[in-house]
Amino acid sequence: MINIEAWFLLSSSVVLLWGVSGIFAKYSTGRLGVARVVLLIAAVEGPMYIAAFILLREPHDFSLYEVLLATGSCMMGIFGYICFFESILQGQVAIAGTISAGYPALTVIGAVLFLSESLTAMQGFGVVMIIVGVLVLSYEPNPDATNAISRRSLTFAGLAFFAWGLWSFSSKVAIDMIGPGNLFGFYIISAFTAPLMYAFFRARWRGEDAPTNPSKTAWSFGVVFLALNVLGAFAYSYALDSGFASLVVPISSAYPIVTVVLAMAILKEHVNVGQVIALVGVVAGLVMIGITV
Repeated sequence: MINIEAWFLLSSSVVLLWGVSGIFAKYSTGRLGVARVVLLIAAVEGPMYIAAFILLREPHDFSLYEVLLATGSCMMGIFGYICFFESILQGQVAIAGTISAGYPALTVIGAVLFLSESLTAMQGFGVVMIIVGVLVLSYEPNPDATNAISRRSLTFAGLAFFAWGLWSFSSKVAIDMIGPGNLFGFYIISAFTAPLMYAFFRARWRGEDAPTNPSKTAWSFGVVFLALNVLGAFAYSYALDSGFASLVVPISSAYPIVTVVLAMAILKEHVNVGQVIALVGVVAGLVMIGITV
């Protein structure tokens, strides 16, 4: 059993890793284009998940249901990534990233509806705060305002919100069945098929033209942000598997704070007072739904 100090370190590392990765994602995605970023998923995340599966896999006899569940969960997570990339091409990562980060609300709702889990009053209030906050962030009466988010960006942020909600719920179920080490093996499949998935959806929606001749810095930042995401996934999976979710979830779910602060300080993104309140509400709701005591 990991001691309390290790729990705090793991959860805090998730906040930093996922929070900082959003800034690298915004910088690199705009300069590389989604197609190149998706190729980087196969080149960066694929080998990292292979190494994790080799080192951390556990003996287990897989049923067909477990294989389908784990595969579908990982593929849904990658689809959420693709939508997130599309959302931050034109939209502010402080807003689009926070909208998509509200997905744990759907995980809680799914657990209540399909796993017969109970919902405390605080968790219910947290879900309401997230949904209200997401709706406020989605609305800007003046489309020409510097803090406005385009309809296209909003659409893809919403798709990422729902996709990651399904991923989070199904991966929770899969981890309970097969363990986190074995689930990494299915992330190998989703990482290497990400380019095919993007090609399939790209043929069906109007996408942005890929930038020409991206710099080495843009490529490097793309590698960094994907590596940070994977490292965060490792820490988060083992934190949930080894200890109390009531300690892990409230801390790790606060990562949008890091992204928002860095987006405003480094990327010079602008948010109005109402959006600041909504951002705080979403983060507070994320913390609340993780509190079970």
